[in-house]
Amino acid sequence: MPEVLKKTYRFICKLEEKAISIFLCAMTVLILISAIGRFVGHPINWAVDISLLLFAWGAFLGADAGIRKNRLINVDFLTSKMPLEIQKTIAVTWSVVIILFLAVLITYGIPLCISNAKRQFQNITLSYSYVTASLPVSAFLMIISTAIRLYRQIVDFPSTLRGGGTDAA
Repeated sequence: MPEVLKKTYRFICKLEEKAISIFLCAMTVLILISAIGRFVGHPINWAVDISLLLFAWGAFLGADAGIRKNRLINVDFLTSKMPLEIQKTIAVTWSVVIILFLAVLITYGIPLCISNAKRQFQNITLSYSYVTASLPVSAFLMIISTAIRLYRQIVDFPSTLRGGGTDAA
């Protein structure tokens, strides 16, 4: 991969991780302030809408970070006992299936985003398509992360395993 592309991808990954942290903190503060406001008799209704927006983006971007860092749930009690070649075949197959599924999410997510353009949040004048845009944007980023992982699985499979890659056979 060209160096410019690597630097751009690293920059996007760092930006994504900072955004996830900011979204989580902002969402927590907004929900806390909203709860306190409701308790004292002055509810802040727009805080729930903004929290929903931040949650959608944080969840989907967080899924991409999880894929990239190999931090997603992995049930491998059966496959870890198989020879490395079979483990590799299964891993490559699943990566391809994941990429195809993410492509379907993009295919249906973009029209969903467009159809929600006129829909607005209940308490603020912001288009709901900002929430639904989190799906196709994050799915695109997840395809990139999964494609990089797929390449590594094909070229150097044992390094992509959590345990370091020992052949169980």
